[in-house]
Amino acid sequence: MRAVRYTGAGAAAEVTELVEVADPTPAQDEVLVRVAAVGLNPVDVKIRAAAVDFGPIEYTTLPGWDVAGEVVAVGPAVDGFAPGDPVFGLARFPRAAHTLADLVAVPASDLAHAPAAWSVAQQGGAPLAVLTAWHAFEAAGLTGDATGKRVLVLGGAGGVGHLAVQVAKSRGAQIVATASRAKHDVLTGLGADEVVDYKDESALEEIAPVDVVLSTVDNGVPPLGAVREGTAVITITGFPDGAEDALRAAGASVVQRIMVAADGPALAEVAALADDGRLTVLVDGAFPLDDVVAAQERLETGRVTGKVVVTLS
Repeated sequence: MRAVRYTGAGAAAEVTELVEVADPTPAQDEVLVRVAAVGLNPVDVKIRAAAVDFGPIEYTTLPGWDVAGEVVAVGPAVDGFAPGDPVFGLARFPRAAHTLADLVAVPASDLAHAPAAWSVAQQGGAPLAVLTAWHAFEAAGLTGDATGKRVLVLGGAGGVGHLAVQVAKSRGAQIVATASRAKHDVLTGLGADEVVDYKDESALEEIAPVDVVLSTVDNGVPPLGAVREGTAVITITGFPDGAEDALRAAGASVVQRIMVAADGPALAEVAALADDGRLTVLVDGAFPLDDVVAAQERLETGRVTGKVVVTLS
């Protein structure tokens, strides 16, 4: 079968190649999936450029974590999936998973039945990003009915951000998001109640206090005026020096960096939201496997709205 392989650290065009490798065989608790789409995420290009473990995330020469496709076979200990089922998942993260290939063996616990309302590209693009938002809100205590809560999403138009806006909105929260001015209408269409230009410092300072802040941007720190006693501030990338102390001094009760993990049961809830028409995935671009270098280069521009996806079907 075909698979993407890295030959070392460097630019995508220099170190990325398509190779033939042996088909995987599913273990007792695994599902063999014929891959149709794989989402790319910032961690994919960062770990390729450095060719080293990225914190707890395992480097591998055979990349890929997001996956959507069709079940080919199941291990003898697997219940709930059968050949022909459309599935999606975040495979093995943060361990290597090798999903950028024609076939992949995935632990059954990492998968869910794919939402029929989404295209294959949307199914493949969602898992890591939507689970990041899901787990961030769990860390912030924003679960169940969040009516009356205010949520600030820094980087609202990105892969994680645009899904976070919708997840929080589905729980009844009022949403404030930051984005470039050109993307304000997109976020309003996804349910944001207020969108602020991330370059407009005076507008940022005028954001009223919120209950939860989710930062999806590098070194993203909310304006301190948006933090009040009890605000939970969650980042997926880390805080700059001194920011945590400043946030706690402003009253934040939770200041935490979170790391996403594979979570099939949560994705089943995501699929239900999608099929109920309450959650969608914006696909910035879908590239065939032969153009995986172009897909990585698009992601690295930093101007992506939603997700970049590699398709294999």
